[in-house]
Amino acid sequence: MAASICPYRSISRVDAMFDRLRAAGRRAFATYAVASDPSFEESLAELHGFVAAGIDLIELGYPFSDPILDGATIQKANRRGMAAGGNLARTLDLVAAFRETDGATPIVLMGYANPLAVMGYEAFAARAAASGVDGIIVADMPLREAGALLAALAMHGMVMIPLFAMTLEEKDVAPRPGVGGFLYCIPVVGPTGGPSATIETIGTAVACCRRSTTLPVMVGFGIKTPEAAAAVAAIADGVIVASALIDLVDAEAGPAAGVQRLSRYSRHIWAFRQAIDLAPAS
Repeated sequence: MAASICPYRSISRVDAMFDRLRAAGRRAFATYAVASDPSFEESLAELHGFVAAGIDLIELGYPFSDPILDGATIQKANRRGMAAGGNLARTLDLVAAFRETDGATPIVLMGYANPLAVMGYEAFAARAAASGVDGIIVADMPLREAGALLAALAMHGMVMIPLFAMTLEEKDVAPRPGVGGFLYCIPVVGPTGGPSATIETIGTAVACCRRSTTLPVMVGFGIKTPEAAAAVAAIADGVIVASALIDLVDAEAGPAAGVQRLSRYSRHIWAFRQAIDLAPAS
């Protein structure tokens, strides 16, 4: 007999994170990295470094050849990750290695449908749950087309994080089994790393999201500076900064790798973290 599943089933680590931050009057700060960029070992060190520098939630991309939602920065990161042997299976190995010493920080995979279909939804969900994944964002799979994946995720205690842009309707993110965690608000049309939206546009998008869901609302895409992150944190439950951080580190990196690269990440993360924490509560 099929297990009973409820709409917006809990992701324990994500829920615990939002509960903890809400009690402290703080907003969540998330960032993104592509697994195995530039290597498996450096990726693992980077994930732990993110947490030490102040990241609350990590979005981890599994390397893919055609990341159509992503701009040049993350496209390059995907190519580097693939060149280092990264793929969906290796990404799950990376999460398992991270979980050996960190059982609390939420990790949400972010990627595309093709690798999931190749592995098989049930096989993916089982292996991801065993590795310590909390959920997944699938950039090219609308919820209305995700029934089989949602069922597999729900059966293994995970969820798909819904994406919401102003081009969608509220019914597109309606509650359903296998969906939850938070609502990823995209206030601009275009790929990651693209132009920034005005704070007025972001405010309108967040208000629309709040009418559509009771989930926490995280805003990503086009947040490039600590000042912009602070402005967004004042009206949303959290901020996602991805391409901007990668660009800042890559601009400094040159031939540097390992400890030097991680030190640069930590410095920039801390600047964003401070700005977010100083933002006035909405």
